[in-house]
Amino acid sequence: MRGRGTGGGGPRLGILFVTVLVDLVGFGIVLPILPLYAADFGARGFETGLLISVYSVVQLVMAPLWGRLSDRVGRRPILILGLLGSAVAYFIFARADSLAVLFLSRIIGGIGGSTIPVAQAYIADVTPPERRAGNMGLIGAAFGIGFVIGPLLGGPVLSPLSPGEPTVPGYTAAALCLANAAAAILWLPESRRGGTPTSSRFDLRAALARVATSRQILLTLATYLCITIAFSTLQPTLSQLASERFDMDTLEASRKAGYLFGLLGAVSAIVQGGIVRRIVPRTGELVLLRTSAVPFAAGLTLIGVASETPLLLTGLVLLGIGYGGAIPSILGLLSRAVEPERQGAVLGVGQSVGSLARVVGPSMAGFLFDVRLFLPYLAGAALIAVGTAISAGLRQPGKPAG
Repeated sequence: MRGRGTGGGGPRLGILFVTVLVDLVGFGIVLPILPLYAADFGARGFETGLLISVYSVVQLVMAPLWGRLSDRVGRRPILILGLLGSAVAYFIFARADSLAVLFLSRIIGGIGGSTIPVAQAYIADVTPPERRAGNMGLIGAAFGIGFVIGPLLGGPVLSPLSPGEPTVPGYTAAALCLANAAAAILWLPESRRGGTPTSSRFDLRAALARVATSRQILLTLATYLCITIAFSTLQPTLSQLASERFDMDTLEASRKAGYLFGLLGAVSAIVQGGIVRRIVPRTGELVLLRTSAVPFAAGLTLIGVASETPLLLTGLVLLGIGYGGAIPSILGLLSRAVEPERQGAVLGVGQSVGSLARVVGPSMAGFLFDVRLFLPYLAGAALIAVGTAISAGLRQPGKPAG
């Protein structure tokens, strides 16, 4: 039995939201300043892209394993393990004195940060199918808010306390994850009841077989791949774009990057946490997904060509609107296309597709950034057009696809 009697999750979703949020605040602290520290250690755009990508290489492997394991032992212990792993990664980041140590911190961070599909499966455990897209938006809202608070802490607030070094931002992110792990141990309940059927030892194989035989799932994942590659072009390039196009030093660029990522996160959080939950019951996920492509592509294009701050800010707002509408829609479609007992494993496959996109996207963006500053963003806009074309083959489900 799923938690329908709780009103779509009730207090459990609130506790899960806080757990994911605090973890993502730590991630947001590091994200905008990481490319700048890498540049100080001599990294070019392509190497910085690899630094971002290696995190997702690890997630590509670990996400389906965490998802499958959570189907067997429960969601709660896996979420706690992930928080502890993230704390270790941020501690290493704080001690980084070379590009190699930054890479090590990203590898360990990828292990700890691979549990988002477990959080998504937690939501699926306690939410009826017709309300999943809206509640999946809670994860997106946590990303958005984390991208507001984290970059503002990491850039304008914490970076000046250890100029040119990752010490204070890294230790702060590690402390947040440790405190969050303790809070999850005390207050986060398990979402899977004792009588809930567990998956077999071949859950992952069954999930892959389910993906291969379902046109709906395949097209959903292909669309998700395009969307995520497009968005991931920002991670290794936005801070450096601000630094080079507007002629800033490292400290100034880290502050401004925090504000830029914060604005993007704020818009995305508003869309995912509030607007999506009201629109999807009226229009369905598919209409919102296709509509979101317009501001998504327009935002990327404006960021790429912006030579003045107002145009850059307009692009970020449009991008936040498009991304905020697209991601919960695509995750809702994926969730509704799979049987309940395969939620963790198949959402883990979905997370691996997202991780693959975040391997390809930053590396591609770093290479293109070395050629011309605007090329990563125009490539992202083109990918949104491709993803929208692929979504023409999807159908709006009224129930899980057979």
